[in-house]
Amino acid sequence: MKTAMQELKSDLLTAIGTCNVALEEIKDLQTRKACQAVVNLTIDNILNRIDTELLEMEKEQIMQAFGNGKINGDKNWAHRYYKETFKSEE
Repeated sequence: MKTAMQELKSDLLTAIGTCNVALEEIKDLQTRKACQAVVNLTIDNILNRIDTELLEMEKEQIMQAFGNGKINGDKNWAHRYYKETFKSEE
C-alpha cells in the first residue's frame, strides 16, 4: 500500500512523459522546447520537495497518529485526530 504522497510522486513521474508527449503537438520547436522545459522544471521541483521534505513529514504524521491512537484505544480517535490536525485550506 502506498501513502498519498507516494501516490502523488508516482503520478508526477508519469505526468512528465505524458506532458512531453502532449507538447509534441506544438509546431514551433522553440515554443515546444520552452514549454517542455517549464513542465519538467516545475515537476522536478515538486518531486524534490516530496523527496526532501514531504515524505518525511508524512511519515512522522503517520507514526504520531498511530502512537496516539494506540495509547488512547479510542476507535473514533483517528477520525478526530485527522479533523483536528489536517484542517482544510478552503
